[in-house]
Amino acid sequence: MRKIIFTSLFLICFVIGKAQNNLQFNRVVTLKADSVSNCSSGCADTILYRTFTVPQNKVLKIESINFIAGNYLLFLDGTPFSKLSTSITNTFPIWLPSGTYSIYFATYITSASSTGNYAFLLSAIEFNVVD
Repeated sequence: MRKIIFTSLFLICFVIGKAQNNLQFNRVVTLKADSVSNCSSGCADTILYRTFTVPQNKVLKIESINFIAGNYLLFLDGTPFSKLSTSITNTFPIWLPSGTYSIYFATYITSASSTGNYAFLLSAIEFNVVD
């Protein structure tokens, strides 16, 4: 008798329960930029500043961000990423809801800036949010 009640309750919950939304693949997104800096001290504290928008009713799943940063850190909407052994950890995937975001290189100390090549490549998948 208990099995029948438990199974019935389980099936009722399963039938009534519905996910909030479903995701449907839309496209692959890559965002890249590169630059050469000839400034060695007192340089701008932000370089290669780019913005991107995740449209309404879409989400972006960032799979990876590869970069060459010199003495700068790469930031995604204010969150730092590091290629060095630091207390900064890079965890993927990163899910972004619709909105506008920024990606850029920055340094906290302008005297620590240096000449060199700077580049990033963000690789992501965009999904449609469907009911």
